[in-house]
Order: sequence, then C-alpha cells, then structure tokens
Amino acid sequence: MDKKMKGLLWGVIGLVVLVIIMDETAEKPTDWTASYVHTDDRALATEIFYKGLQTVTDGIQHFEESPFEIFQDSLQKPGTYFFLNRFVNLTKEESKSLLGWVGKGNTAFIASEGIPKVLLDTLKLDVSFHVSNSEIEYQPSFNLIEKPHRLSEFKTSRKAFEYLYFSEIDSANTTALGQVKPKTTKISEASNHSNYIQVNWGKGKFLLHLAPKVYTNYFMVDGNNSDYTSRTLGYLDLNQPLFWDDYYKSGKERITNPLYYLLSNPYLKSAYYLIIITSLLFVFFGGKRKQRPIPIIPVVKNRSYEFAQTIAGMYLDKKDHKAIAQKQITAFLEHIRSAYQLSTNEINTSFLQNLASKTNKEYEALKTLFQYIEHINTSEVITENELKTLDTKLTTFNS
Repeated sequence: MDKKMKGLLWGVIGLVVLVIIMDETAEKPTDWTASYVHTDDRALATEIFYKGLQTVTDGIQHFEESPFEIFQDSLQKPGTYFFLNRFVNLTKEESKSLLGWVGKGNTAFIASEGIPKVLLDTLKLDVSFHVSNSEIEYQPSFNLIEKPHRLSEFKTSRKAFEYLYFSEIDSANTTALGQVKPKTTKISEASNHSNYIQVNWGKGKFLLHLAPKVYTNYFMVDGNNSDYTSRTLGYLDLNQPLFWDDYYKSGKERITNPLYYLLSNPYLKSAYYLIIITSLLFVFFGGKRKQRPIPIIPVVKNRSYEFAQTIAGMYLDKKDHKAIAQKQITAFLEHIRSAYQLSTNEINTSFLQNLASKTNKEYEALKTLFQYIEHINTSEVITENELKTLDTKLTTFNS
C-alpha cells in the first residue's frame, strides 16, 4: 500500500472517529415519541410511574400476549387488568371478553386517548375533544373530585396538548372521579369536563382515564405533579394482583435494525465478521487499480506566444502605439488586482504605499511609474520610443 492510500485510509478512520465523538458529545434533543414502556426513560414513557407503583404493590404480573390470548387461556385470577398507552385499541372480541371478566368482580383500568367503541356503546359513554374558542394551544390541568383524593390545586402539564373528556355518561352506573380544564380556564367552567370515571359493571368496575400522559415521565417530574398521578390509583385495590399489559404499548421493543438478525445468530454473526475481514484484506493487498495501459497523449502546444506576436504585429504595422500601450497598462493593472488584492480604481498615495509594502519596491519608483502611465493615458498619440520606455518600466516592475 502506497503512502497516498495509507493517508486516505487514516483520513477515513479519523473522520469516522470524529463523527462518533461529535455524536456522543452533542446535546440530545428531547425525544417526544410515545412509548409508555415501563423500562423506558424517554419523556413519554412510564419508568418513573412504574417504579412508584412497585413501592405500593408487589403483585404486578406482566402480560406480553394480547388480551385475546390471555382470555383464551381462561384468566381465573381475580385482580386488576392495567392498560396504559396512548391508544388501547382492543378488538371487538377482546372488549367482550374484558366485559365478561370485569362482570365477575374484577377491575379494568384503562388510561388511553380514547376508549374502544364496544366499551363506549356497552357502558353508554361518549368521548369528545375539548375545543377552545380563545386558544389554539393550551396546557391541560387535572384534579380529582372526591375527598380525600382531591388536591388543593390543579396540576398542569407544561407541554400543551388537546385533551378529551366524557361528554356523555350513564349516571346510574358511572361516577366522575377526575376533571380536566385548560390552565387559564376558571374551575367553575370545567365542572362538566370529566376525564376520569368509574363505571360499575356487574360485580366489578371499569376505571377509565382519558389522559395517559399524566403517567409519563415528563409529567411526573414537573413540580409535584406526581401527587396527582399517585392519587388516581386510590380507587384500585392494590392488595389484589395487578396484571400489567405489555402488549398494547406504542414503544414496545420491535426489531427495526437488520443487523439484529445477523448478530443474534452465531452463524450469521461469524459470516458477517468474516466478510468484513476479507473486505479489509482485499483493500490492503488487492485494492490497487488494474487496467490496460493508458496511451500517452502528446501535450497540446501553447500557441499563446505566436498569437500575441501576430496581434502585436498588426498594431505595429498600423503604427498604433497608443493602443498597444493601453493594452499593456490594462494587463499590468489586472496583474496588480489579482496578485496583490488591491483596487486600481483610484491611484493615490495610500494605493502606492500599500503596493510598495506588498512588492518591496521603492515608493518613489512606483510613483514615477504611475506618473508615466498617467502621461501615456492622457496623450492622444505616443511615439515608438515612449512605448519602449513604458515596456521597459513595466518589465522592470515585474522582474
């Protein structure tokens, strides 16, 4: 491997290392992806809530299968089926099975932005979005209704989002437990906006909450909002088993990287590393370019000198010494602009001093040269001797 190839290889390695360091040290923006996974520390996950739940009950059991599979296996244990996700999209069969299970004396807790239609129709409920006439975005505030769970003040989400509330309930079987309002709305105007209710069904009950975000990390770490979240659990019997649903979770682990398949299988993993190693060996030892010899093409001759002689001869034949002198002066000024980065629009003392500094020429010599150039420019006709004198001065400057 030649020096050029080694330098390129080290350059690529250095660039990769630099990118990795910059990526690791850069400030990570807040990830607002909905997750609700109990082991996730992102803003919209439930790690903090779950750890707090573990301190008040030790009977948490995780169900990773769908509720349909759980009920097919005949869930016989009494307890609370705990659903927490942005959307809990129970199927029709799952909803009917859940209704039957709750009717036997169990509890179903559902915190979701919307309730499955079968449950809404069966429990005689309806859900609506709050639409503000004065605010495009607003921060919802939450509180509980009944003592001793009620807080002295509403707890507000620092992140604005639209909230839902139960616009229709069956008052014979339903109790409003919590209410919601925009941060700027008076409490009296929020009396009908219930977002947390208890619905008695058979021997059991449903606890339905329309703001799952109050159980997420970002809400609970804001001030003492966690006080509201913890009090919503006051309606659960935490002495019974709690069946935590891991199936309906927006952020549950899914295989999204193809490398997972390669690295999780020992045979594919060995083949993957073998390909990388053989590729590197090829680059080191066999990566030189191989091709047919490139024919040598003769260098194109520079005819600029002959062209200049021809043009100069035309002017000399016409005895137009002034035109030749002006072209020499134009080329000379262009050389000063490009080589010394000086403007030639105005020839004054400052210009001459800057030019003398950059060219190490005597100020007086430069002054004499530009006075002679001015003489040429203002003369209507110049002699051959004057043209030769100009040429000599310009040649002396460039030497």
